Amino acid sequence: MIVKNSFLIFKKDFKHRTWLDWIQSHIMYAPPPFRFKGSVTFDANGISFVGFDIFHDTEVQFNIPKNEIQQLYHGYDETFSTFQTRGSGTTWAPIRFTFAHENPLYLISEFNGIYSANEELFEELKMWLT
Repeated sequence: MIVKNSFLIFKKDFKHRTWLDWIQSHIMYAPPPFRFKGSVTFDANGISFVGFDIFHDTEVQFNIPKNEIQQLYHGYDETFSTFQTRGSGTTWAPIRFTFAHENPLYLISEFNGIYSANEELFEELKMWLT
């Protein structure tokens, strides 16, 4: 399964966001909080990302083995809270992957400025993990 228009951010990346980043994520049609933008592939091996890292202004790719995923969650938490977004979380919520290394990854898929495809993707990912 490939999700082309994806925004990702790790928990540790939130501490590097500035007030300007916060303001930009509250503007109409602006993207959600993110560090990486690109394409995510979910296959038998795990998660593969190819795209752009805005913190380092460079193209990147990385892989996360499927067996490192400990939990999948759809919704906000204390790190990626509704305070981080415009709309108070009424139209979309992030998908969170937790790992043994305690640096969760947040994913927002197919974001169009108002909505995301996370609700549908979350259901597909639950089946993918089983």
